[in-house]
Amino acid sequence: MTDLIRIVYISRATFPITPDSDGIEPNVARILSTSRTNNRKNGLVGMLYYGDGCFFQCLEGETAKVQALYRTLLKDPRHTDLKVLASEPIKRLSFPDWSMKYVPVDEHMLKLLEEHGFETFDPYRFDHHLVERVMQLLQGVPDPTAPVVEARASAPARTVLSVTDPLPEAPQAPDNTARISLAISFIALVISLIALLVSLDLV
Repeated sequence: MTDLIRIVYISRATFPITPDSDGIEPNVARILSTSRTNNRKNGLVGMLYYGDGCFFQCLEGETAKVQALYRTLLKDPRHTDLKVLASEPIKRLSFPDWSMKYVPVDEHMLKLLEEHGFETFDPYRFDHHLVERVMQLLQGVPDPTAPVVEARASAPARTVLSVTDPLPEAPQAPDNTARISLAISFIALVISLIALLVSLDLV
């Protein structure tokens, strides 16, 4: 089985924040669109959160591909100060239906930050416990940028089986028993009909 890995990393946007017109910052919308396209090609999945000029992103997939993508991200001029918060092997994907799920700022995140004494989203100050809380929260929040049906249709095909996935069924030879039984019943019916006609002297 191909090995899978998850990395969680953060970074700071280098572009100026501009007002959004449809619930998502324009620069983030372009990043999201590109990420979805590239991730589908490479069989990767993940999640993106953006708030107060900071990115919080999770990437999952084959280890070599995830590491290759991260090396590319290090060279992206649209963000800086990249820092990996978690890197661990996994047995199955957390976002199997999302090439890149987008989670907007909402009241759940604001409440979580307030509980931990944060006035703004500053993942550089998160401890391990808060990182896990944020991950759990983001997995449960819906993505407003794409309907569930479209997300499932565009999700990358899995190239590996997780340990909990059922094995594909082997092709089976067609069952002709029912057809043979039907033919025998029909022949028996014809014979019975002929016998009846003979007994009535109609043939």
